[in-house]
Amino acid sequence: MTISRLSRPKIEKLTQQHLERMNIGKRYWGASLSSVDEATAHGRVARKYLSQIDLMAARGVGMYLWGDNSRGKTYSACALLKAVYQSGYTTYCVMADQLRSIYIDRSMFDPEMSVVQRVEQVEVLLIEDLGKEYSGKGSGWAELCFENLLRKRTRELKPTFITTNLSPSAFKERYKESAQAICLEGMIACQVRGIDHRKKIQSELQEMVR
Repeated sequence: MTISRLSRPKIEKLTQQHLERMNIGKRYWGASLSSVDEATAHGRVARKYLSQIDLMAARGVGMYLWGDNSRGKTYSACALLKAVYQSGYTTYCVMADQLRSIYIDRSMFDPEMSVVQRVEQVEVLLIEDLGKEYSGKGSGWAELCFENLLRKRTRELKPTFITTNLSPSAFKERYKESAQAICLEGMIACQVRGIDHRKKIQSELQEMVR
């Protein structure tokens, strides 16, 4: 049963328990949309998405954030995921290179649900660093796990967020055209541009020991 907009419980402040349940990396526990530059395309798109979260969720619309390393893709996606959770939707985050293992290991999310069930059934899922997972010398197992998951979620109108270095055209070369078609059908693609955040962080760390 779909929870109506009025009955969805809003969360004013996230606790450590909330963040751990979302499986967000500790580095991004403090991620906030207020720190994502509103002048950037991805900053505007993320805020617009959140302002229409009930419509986006009802239509199963996710986001495809792509760009070079260290531009803030994961930070922005985690900030948005947290905001979506605070709007009353269940969310979960998984690294792309974990998808293969969770289908093999069948580890548990909680006593009543496996991690596989969680990534398939959660209302909004974030897949981090797609394209960097090990593909196993042409076996295609990692790609198959991803495509099957994406197909199941799209079929049930469940939004999926993806962060990746792959542009939409490069995605087609790495995965099957069928997977690309699923992404185009249910995701807003946005390139993440900006400063190199890792260089900025390194500069700040160097300042700490001067």
